[in-house]
Amino acid sequence: MAILEEALNCSRCIISVMGDHANEGVGAIFHRKTADIVQVGKTFWLMKSPKARPPQVQDLCKIIPTYAIFIKPSTKSGARPTTSSDRSKEYSPDRESWQKLPDGITPVTGRLDTSAAALVFDMMTTDVKGELDLWDYGDFSDAQTPLKFRLGCSTICAVRKDMTSHPGRIKSRYRGIVAVARLAQPYCVWLR
Repeated sequence: MAILEEALNCSRCIISVMGDHANEGVGAIFHRKTADIVQVGKTFWLMKSPKARPPQVQDLCKIIPTYAIFIKPSTKSGARPTTSSDRSKEYSPDRESWQKLPDGITPVTGRLDTSAAALVFDMMTTDVKGELDLWDYGDFSDAQTPLKFRLGCSTICAVRKDMTSHPGRIKSRYRGIVAVARLAQPYCVWLR
């Protein structure tokens, strides 16, 4: 539970709506990613959100440690399962120098196109209980703007900001927390 408390006390974080992926359930995904961390010391979490691109995440992580908080969708159909399962082979923090994904890591899969990126974690737990109040966060790219999740934008770089009186705030304020992970250098990378 300590990692959750640390994440909730940070001034910056990543908030991600969690759903199934390519016929793999949420529990199995977290189990596999946690095993990667035990096996090789880190894991790569593929995501494709315009509100969490590698440069944004790397900037967000200038204040460390930084965490990702995975939350439940507002409705059962709120997180559409990804169907693509292309397998990544290489990663790059800058799209210039590419490295092979670590040996022993489980497959990093999803739709691999020019926007495919991955968060890098060195610690993760699903042993968490509680809810996240989304009205306590603003968008990292503009702290005066409340968070807005939508299909294709389920992961957002966020900062602590009271949005209770903002007219554009999200309607589904409280979300159950599914897991928490700590970001590790280089924090977010491009995949191919």
